[in-house]
Amino acid sequence: MLKVGDFSKLAHVTVKTLRHYDELGLLRPVWTDRFSGYRYYALDQLPRLNRILALKDMGFSLAQVRQLLDSSLSPDDLRHLFIQKQRELAEQVRAEQERLARVDLRIRQIEEEGSLPLQDVTLKTVPAMWAASLRTSVRSSGDLPGRISRMRAELDEWARTNGLRDSGPWLTLYHHPEFHRQNLDIEIALCLAVDQPPRIRRGMVAAQLQQLPAVETMACLLQPAGSDPLEKAYTALVTWTDQQQYVLHSPLREVLLEDPTQQDGAARFVEVQIPVESYHSLKQKIMFSLNRKENEMEPKFVELTGLTVVGIPYVGLPGTQGIPQTWDIFNQRCTEIKHVSAGSPAYGVCYMLPDAGPNELEYTCSFAVDQVSDIPAEMVVRQIPAGRYAVFAHLGPLDNLKATYDYIYQVWLPQSGLQLTGGLDFELYNEEFVFGAADSKFYIYIPVK
Repeated sequence: MLKVGDFSKLAHVTVKTLRHYDELGLLRPVWTDRFSGYRYYALDQLPRLNRILALKDMGFSLAQVRQLLDSSLSPDDLRHLFIQKQRELAEQVRAEQERLARVDLRIRQIEEEGSLPLQDVTLKTVPAMWAASLRTSVRSSGDLPGRISRMRAELDEWARTNGLRDSGPWLTLYHHPEFHRQNLDIEIALCLAVDQPPRIRRGMVAAQLQQLPAVETMACLLQPAGSDPLEKAYTALVTWTDQQQYVLHSPLREVLLEDPTQQDGAARFVEVQIPVESYHSLKQKIMFSLNRKENEMEPKFVELTGLTVVGIPYVGLPGTQGIPQTWDIFNQRCTEIKHVSAGSPAYGVCYMLPDAGPNELEYTCSFAVDQVSDIPAEMVVRQIPAGRYAVFAHLGPLDNLKATYDYIYQVWLPQSGLQLTGGLDFELYNEEFVFGAADSKFYIYIPVK
């Protein structure tokens, strides 16, 4: 047996550490002198101690180390613990890489401008909060100050009538993903000092009570109220998030910060806030929902000659039943199309209409044709231009198709260094597509340069 001091020297571990492991039950001495309390260890305890140290070096807590040393754990349990630690470490590395990128950006700004920028973008977590709000549409940005002032007065009176106390700054929420000058969809919110839904007695305005959701990552920029147009703040924020590889979400928020002790309106600031999500986080979320690995989502590139297609169009919003219903009609009427190219797959040609409403598109269910004549009633002719296309495979049922498009346009394209060419993309359905089947496959073609 070895005295604790000798064992400590042999293992390069302090006596204090060995005492701590003893207290936690990780490494007990083989014998303790009942008179002096002196502890003794055996040489064959070194492998266990080395394993403890190795697991600690991997980042496991001592509680986790105790789990891993438990011989009753199955191989699957052990594998799960190591995979979990692998993910934690990967997330830490990603966070540090993002921090390093922010430092690199700041260095470039100093080199270009000769000093620190006047405005600093910060990232923060915003907790959920109860609020009373009014939502409206404002015709132009010039009408905003007067409309916001009136809505705040109405909400303030409504809160006093119902005995509610505000808990902080006023919020203005913009329910569109970028700065608009016309037809602004805004919401004025008064944060309430409550932790559960309050009971409402009466009110002259139709205020909505809601819990504003928590935002995990909010990009924020602070500037004195009235000092500069807020367009500059939005431009600075959007530029920063693009450089730092974040995806923007909505609604945007403007938070009015003021000191209530200052009667003359001094010490007022506006903090512009945009919910953001890192490309890495979004990518992991999409990969999980699709149950696919990243390398399985990589596109192939093809050069296409131009195509002419004939089919039935749907005009409206994506994600509705309009597109499936149009395919049903097309499948019933496709035999009416003349001069269909031999072996033509089915094409779903998606075109963003220049004069349509927000997010509206034209989606045409179609076949390729060799010549255009005798177009059936209610059908249209569309052109698929020649060029270079990135081709993505969508696997499985259609209920997770949105996730595939989110990956293409929100993750892959911004990081690819490529640009879209033209205002359309299309889906190609051949014999690999089997509706509802788990191994069904079709292809999404995106024109790029």
